Amino acid sequence: MSERKVLNKYYPPDFDPSKLPRAKRSKNRQCTIRLMGSCNMRCETCGEYIYKGKKFNARKEDVMGETYLGIQTYRFYIKCTKCLREITFKVRFKKKPIPI
Repeated sequence: MSERKVLNKYYPPDFDPSKLPRAKRSKNRQCTIRLMGSCNMRCETCGEYIYKGKKFNARKEDVMGETYLGIQTYRFYIKCTKCLREITFKVRFKKKPIPI
């Protein structure tokens, strides 16, 4: 049985890291993150209230062409806890985020 928490990995003597394929990144890529709601929201479809501090698995996307003082702006996609409708909001650094 192998060790469960391996700290070191075996690399053979003939291993060449330059031969590994590079991962390609798209410009408008999305990644899944764990997000906590920063303000109270209400679903427009079912009327369910989503309170501040609720945790979500969200998709994060870079908003192309929008920065504030050199900081990248992000758009998040979450789902309503009752009807599973997708809710989108964008981070604004001057004011609180508003659902779109």
